[in-house]
Amino acid sequence: MNDNPPTCLIILAGGQSRRMGQEKATIRLDGERLVDRAVARYRPSVDRIWLSAPSDFETGLDIISDNPDAPGGPVGAIFTIAANLPILCPEAIGFLTIPVDAPFAPDDLVSRLSAVPGCSVAQGPKRLHPVFGYWRCDIVNSVRGTHEIGDQSPSLHWLVRQCDAQLITWHDEQAFMNINTPDDLVAAEAHI
Repeated sequence: MNDNPPTCLIILAGGQSRRMGQEKATIRLDGERLVDRAVARYRPSVDRIWLSAPSDFETGLDIISDNPDAPGGPVGAIFTIAANLPILCPEAIGFLTIPVDAPFAPDDLVSRLSAVPGCSVAQGPKRLHPVFGYWRCDIVNSVRGTHEIGDQSPSLHWLVRQCDAQLITWHDEQAFMNINTPDDLVAAEAHI
């Protein structure tokens, strides 16, 4: 067993962005694309970064595209990553996920989420933010076996329960602000 497994980060950027009308990864905040902001912010604190997306958005990062038999949404992405990461990075035991559209996540996100022995997800004072998570491949792969192909796509809250993920609390709900609409983008610009 590896005493110091690599820290792997997956930026989730595969959503359809219906409310924004364009790919969230390419939206500019303070003159910089969201995907570039995420990469620059987390590169110093992780060993490897992948995009869970249909393309690399000209970042040069490797992408992990959802398996065709995976359910839709972020759970499908997490199932796909857990199945493929042992091949892509055999030394890794798990991975962190962040959404591409959340530019203000806490600075200690990587260290706190990856410090627990199992799976973990972020929560603020008001609600759970399970798209910010640390997922052990073995745990997720065992949970995936309980989901029937063709069943309705499960929610991230379901996955949190099935993985018995620990909830790691931050006291600033604004840190988990994500940009889903043009109004959210205006609010994010004001936040800067």
